[in-house]
This record gives sequence, C-alpha cells and structure tokens, in this order.
Amino acid sequence: MNRIKEKIHFSNSSEFKRKLDFNKIKELMNLDIKDIKSKLSKNNNKNKKKYFKKSEKKRKVVAFDIGNKTTKIVEGIYYKENLTINKFIEVATPKGAILDGAIVNQEALISKLKQVLSENSITAKEGICTNNSTSIINRELTIPQVENDEIETVVRYEIQQYLPINLDDYVLQTNILGEEEFQDNKKLSVRAIAYPEKMARGYYELLEALNLKPYALDVNYNALNKLINYIDAINEYEYNSKESVVFIDMGATSLDVNIYNEGILQFTRIIKTGGTDLNEILVEVLNLSEDEIEQYKERNINLKEDRLDTQNKVIINEIDDWIDKIEKVIQFYKNKNMGIGVDKIFIYGGTSKIKGLCEYMTSKLSIKVVRIKSIAKIDFNTTNAAYESIDNFINAIGSIIRL
Repeated sequence: MNRIKEKIHFSNSSEFKRKLDFNKIKELMNLDIKDIKSKLSKNNNKNKKKYFKKSEKKRKVVAFDIGNKTTKIVEGIYYKENLTINKFIEVATPKGAILDGAIVNQEALISKLKQVLSENSITAKEGICTNNSTSIINRELTIPQVENDEIETVVRYEIQQYLPINLDDYVLQTNILGEEEFQDNKKLSVRAIAYPEKMARGYYELLEALNLKPYALDVNYNALNKLINYIDAINEYEYNSKESVVFIDMGATSLDVNIYNEGILQFTRIIKTGGTDLNEILVEVLNLSEDEIEQYKERNINLKEDRLDTQNKVIINEIDDWIDKIEKVIQFYKNKNMGIGVDKIFIYGGTSKIKGLCEYMTSKLSIKVVRIKSIAKIDFNTTNAAYESIDNFINAIGSIIRL
C-alpha cells in the first residue's frame, strides 16, 4: 500500500511531469536523430524494416529551419521513398528570437510563424524543427563492446570524463558506427549526440503553440546527411555520394562545415562567423544602412574582378580569414583520417551567393568549390518564384526525409 501511495504522490509531482515531458522530447528526437542509424550500422537489416514502417504512413508535414536572421519553412510529403515539396517560404526571424540555435523570445516567434502559416495556407498538421548550435555535442567514441542496453551508460561515463557538463540536462542519443579490433579486444565505434533538453523543449513547445503535432526534431547535419543520400544530382550533374565531400552552410552568423565520406557524416564543425560580419564591415566602410546592404552586395561585390574597389578588398580580407579557418578544419579531418582528403566542396546559403566566391575559394583551397543551385529527384509541386534560392531550404527539405 505504501508503494502505491508513493506512486500516486509521485504522479502528482512536478518531477513526474518533467519526466513525462522529457520522455516526449526524447521520443521526438528518436524519430530523427536515431533514424540515421539505419545507414550507419553494419548490422542494420532489422533497423531498416523498423524505419521503413515509420515512413509508410502518408503524412504532410511542415518543417522549420529557424536561423538568427531568417526562417525557412517547407511543406512536403515523404512517402514510399518519394519526396514532394508543396511550398517553401523564407521570412525574417524576429530580431533576438534565436540565439545560437535556442529560442529566447518564443512569444515573438510564435506570433510571426502563426501569421506566415496562415498567409501561405499551410495545411500540414504535423511539424518538424531542424537547427544547429555550438551547444549540441557530437562526438565519435570508441568504447568496449557491451550489450546494447549498456551502451548509453558507458557513453555517458566517457563523455563526462572530458567534458565538464551535466548530462542530465541533455537528451543523449547513441548510434553504433561499427566494430573494430584493438589489441585482441573488440571495440565499438559510437557516435554520441547530446542535445540540450532546454533547447529541445523550446522547439517542442513552439510546435504545440502553432497547433502542430510535434513529429521530429532534427539537427542540420543529419538532415543534410539524409538529403545527400536521397538525391542523385546537384546542379544537374551526377552526384557521387561515395566521394569525400564537404558541405558548408554559409549563414548569417556561422559557417557550418560538414564532411561526409561514402554518404556518412564523418566530421562537423561550426565556425562562428558569417554574412552578418560582412554586413557590419560594409556599413562601417561605406556608411550604408542595413536595409541597403544586401542589394549593394548583389550589385557591387564581385571577387572575380581584376581591379578591386575598396569594398571588395575589405570583403576579401574577411573571406580570407574564413578560408583559413575552413582549411584548418579540413586539415584536421585529413590528419585524423590518415591522409584521406576531400574531393569537392559544396557551398550553400545566403553568403554563398557572392559573385566569384566559388572561383576564389577554389584558387585558395586547391579544391573544387561549387555553389548548390539545384537538387534532383525531388518533385516540386509548386510554382514558387523563389526556386532560384532553393539552396536556402536544404536543411528543412532534408529534415522531411524519413529513413
């Protein structure tokens, strides 16, 4: 009887509610962060069957990629391994609503998104959010071979040996990458993703406030991973996912550098700089207003020009700093992987549209750099005039894919 009373008392406590909410959030993330496991695991036949069943239900969803400056919204359907996009919309994110991937002004964001969904007649009932943040921990670990139900415990121990964090504040996901032999002992190679619970809760509550059923919470490099394994061409040319390629999302406040080899994420880094830094330089040098900057960049900045005006020179100084940081990330990856290099670099996002940027980066890095302008194998059931900026929606589109 005492045990029953204790259970009733616990069920009425705020701690029990927190645990229920935490389980909902973890379930939301299980739908996505772990779905990549079917491609990462060597023994994945059982997983493939499991995740294929999840995608069997034909569901229209709306995906949100909410950045510091802009929010990308995509409505679409992934059904029987076919991806259809009905609508894609890009709007300004309310100022100060997002900080390093976390929602810090939920009221302003909810108000804005409700208006956009209504004005664009979005009818999907289920929602997905995808983002990236320096506070999301992504580590590849080698641990002793243990039973599946013990992996998370061992990973928790390993992570807390070298990171001063409280893992109780994170939703932890672990994916087995493979097995390896080390001094006659079998080891497991594991990728661990620790997602801040507070951040996850913010997106969960956002979807509910928008009257959407929370369907999945994604991380941008995972959404991209699914997309590059789904498509077969970029810019109308055959795309070989077996190559070692770098994808750089060139956003307003960060350059997200993701390296894939044979279609699997190998390395990811966030470089804290972006288009906003360029804008601030131009405002200072040319005394332009923020409203004039984007138009000015489009008309007057061209890194292919032989004679560089003042604005081009200051832009190049900043971009040289970016390239130096990108080169260090690639070199670190190369050293870590016994000299395995990079075959090609794809860039996308707002800042990637600077004229001459691909050619300039190619000359500096000695690696072919290509801006993504189109992606194949997707049915765009829309006449949206913004298709020329489809690369802005890559993360949101990838998040709709269910493996």
